[in-house]
Amino acid sequence: MALIGRLLSLGSCLVAVASACPAGAQNQGTLRAGDLLSTQLYAVGGVFAPLARSGSVTAVDMMDVPGATSGRSGGASSIKPLLGARVHVPLFWYMRDEQHLGLGVFVETGLQSGFGRDSFNQSFQNTSATAADFGSRAIREYFQIPVLLGVTVPVGDRSGPPAALFDIYGGLTLDSWSQVLQGGEANAPGQQGFYGENRRFSVDPTVGLGLRIPVGNLGDGLPLLFGLNAELQFRPGSVVTAISNNFAVTYVGTADPQANLAIMARLGIAFGSR
Repeated sequence: MALIGRLLSLGSCLVAVASACPAGAQNQGTLRAGDLLSTQLYAVGGVFAPLARSGSVTAVDMMDVPGATSGRSGGASSIKPLLGARVHVPLFWYMRDEQHLGLGVFVETGLQSGFGRDSFNQSFQNTSATAADFGSRAIREYFQIPVLLGVTVPVGDRSGPPAALFDIYGGLTLDSWSQVLQGGEANAPGQQGFYGENRRFSVDPTVGLGLRIPVGNLGDGLPLLFGLNAELQFRPGSVVTAISNNFAVTYVGTADPQANLAIMARLGIAFGSR
């Protein structure tokens, strides 16, 4: 609940900024209600921030006491860049009159990438007394495909076209990522170490909110919009294993279920006024 509260607080701040921003007022003379009901293509860029990530590395050592286990927990998350593109398609809407949008419903999808960078790293050692191991566990971010359904509410449109559009939405994020476990063994110097990777493609429930503001016009029928979005993605847990090449030891890395926060700015063009 605390995470949802933070997300809603960010949305309130975005609304306050839009209400004070003169960009919308400057473009009310060129922006038409139909422009806001057209398909919109956005370039997006921002950051991907793991929240409250936890997990551990455990060694199952058959050469010590058969089946004995010992483990290490810890690690640190890091914020990584996120770049991509989105397509925003209004489905249907309610107009208070010919010039005033009352409410809209939209779908949005796209592709965004973390470029295979590590968003989490954990170093460990001596999980097996037999092998005297050392190594690291990492989570890598590849790409995401959001599939979202939401509602649009205009902000500050009493005397003309809206100064901004407030979006609240939810859906799924098709998420490509992996958990990697690798290292070496001090009791087998010069020998091959261990490596394991579990490549995942998960379906993460997602909620978000955003604000889109008209900022100009690229040309006839091509209004520009700037926006800010925050999305909370709920990712499942994961297990990865790596087998020692030198001892009867299996290493197991565990990542617990967690939430990830994506914060993005967007700049887009509206095509085909309705």
